[in-house]
Amino acid sequence: MAMFEYKAVTPSGAVVTETLEASNPQKARSEIAKKGYRPISVTQKKGEGLAGKEISLFTKKVKTDEIVLFTQELVTLLKAGVPLLTSIEALSSQCSKEFGEVLNKIYVDVMSGKSFSQALDAHPKVFSKLYVNSVRAGEVSGSMDDVLSRMALLLKKDEEMKKQVKSALRYPIIVVCAMIGAFFVIMLKVMPNFVDMFSKMDMELPVPTQILIAVSTFMQANYGYFIVLFVGLGFGLFMFIRTEKGRFWWDGLMMKIPVTGNLVIKTAMARFTKMFETLNRSGLPIIQTLNTVCTAVGNVVIESIIREVALNIEKGQGIAGSMKKYDLFPPMVVRMISIGEQSGSLDNMLESIAQHYETEVGYAVKGLVAMIEPMLTVVIGGAVAVMALAIFMPMWNMVGAIKH
Repeated sequence: MAMFEYKAVTPSGAVVTETLEASNPQKARSEIAKKGYRPISVTQKKGEGLAGKEISLFTKKVKTDEIVLFTQELVTLLKAGVPLLTSIEALSSQCSKEFGEVLNKIYVDVMSGKSFSQALDAHPKVFSKLYVNSVRAGEVSGSMDDVLSRMALLLKKDEEMKKQVKSALRYPIIVVCAMIGAFFVIMLKVMPNFVDMFSKMDMELPVPTQILIAVSTFMQANYGYFIVLFVGLGFGLFMFIRTEKGRFWWDGLMMKIPVTGNLVIKTAMARFTKMFETLNRSGLPIIQTLNTVCTAVGNVVIESIIREVALNIEKGQGIAGSMKKYDLFPPMVVRMISIGEQSGSLDNMLESIAQHYETEVGYAVKGLVAMIEPMLTVVIGGAVAVMALAIFMPMWNMVGAIKH
């Protein structure tokens, strides 16, 4: 048996910190629940096995789909007149264990006097700055349910777009990985058998065959170095991309790749305009809106440009005039935003632009799939043809020599 210290919310709403004895953390949580308490955290006391390590219920990443569902249900309860605290309490019991733990903490924070946005801001891995600032704007304007409705729709569309792009790229990634694996198998396992057979032939081998044998021999003698090299390069690239300079280089590279660069830019523009429209309708100032949206577009190069646009606006320039300086924003986007500024219908224009780019992303994904499949077919067919010729040309030459 071990001693556990826990923090929990009582049925009366008070937050208590107590200790109990249990065989494991699961038993401890079970005993807490029997008291009618809602656990916030459970910690095994020092010297009791885990040396005070906190047993957190939040161990897995909360999926966007779950946040969307929570937001939609919260909107429904708020529109029905259910108080915010009661709504959070009711929804926490219906969520997954991980998300339920987060909502329990939010419930405690709100009950202790914090605003809903402040409570959400304490969980940046679950609720983005975009979500938090939208809620904050809803609290100020008194239109929380409308803001949350727009946020749920935004998150849902954004997640659908991500899945669409991932689905388009999944097939070529699998095929390329399979090609690389097949190449190594042929070079390391299949070719050695042919090398032994060719070495017994008293004839000059064709150039393609000599090249293939040389590559196979080199890889067999140095395959350990190849593994270390690939793992080292992969790990080095991964660590480099995690740095500020590396991430900037990688995101810039993704925008310049001929096949996928156009899709990356269109996806970022769709996210930017939709998020800009959502926050702008919420009533946030333009500068704060742009500085919030830029962190959510998913590309640090585009993020830096949007920050520069915000800085130019802060200096007194218009939105369209500031965007016009950068090639990132197409003339159509700049022109529609300019019309929206002049006519006072910026939100409607941003919504139209977002819808246009959502459609464009769909077309770009279909076009990418239609382009990649024949390209992969040609590459695979070419690789197979070259390797087959390199292997079978000596045999054909040997058969021809025998006939003569």
